[in-house]
Amino acid sequence: MKLRTAVAGLGFAALLVGARAEAPFSQAIQPADFAAAELGKLSPAALQRLDELVQAYKSGAVAAARADAEAKAAQVAALAREQEKAREKETSKAASSGFFAKAKVLLSPGTQVEFGEIESRIDGEFTGWEGHTIFTLENGSRWRVANSGGYYSPAVSHPKVKVFPAALGGFWLRIEGVNPRVKVMPVEQ
Repeated sequence: MKLRTAVAGLGFAALLVGARAEAPFSQAIQPADFAAAELGKLSPAALQRLDELVQAYKSGAVAAARADAEAKAAQVAALAREQEKAREKETSKAASSGFFAKAKVLLSPGTQVEFGEIESRIDGEFTGWEGHTIFTLENGSRWRVANSGGYYSPAVSHPKVKVFPAALGGFWLRIEGVNPRVKVMPVEQ
């Protein structure tokens, strides 16, 4: 009989603990803890929201949301790395697609090479040239004056230019509105 009473008592205690575990957080805590946390100052709606948050935390929803946020952050970081690699690839491709990249070819002696004409604009103001002046064009190519001498002009903003092959090597640079042309050589980037 004592054993039966003890088992019944344990069963009742387990039922109470189970019921207490299912009760909302605000009702499951001891009255002294409720008062110490000053939860009595909360409105019924605020207490209900607190109970919902505690339940979500206990059920793992918060952990799942955190894991989901971390996974999305990792995806965004991976996408950013991919975009950075693509930008670096485009930059190196653009750098390697300049005049020299197009002109680099293994030639055997006697091979005739034909260069086309380049049309662009000077990147900035043109005020003339002196020996070894470097012109930077808007297409990214750079050209250095190949001979001495000079030419001076009032400042002209972004004038059009044409670069075309010279008869005995090198290139001519003709600037729109400037009568003399100047012999130039490409500057490697």
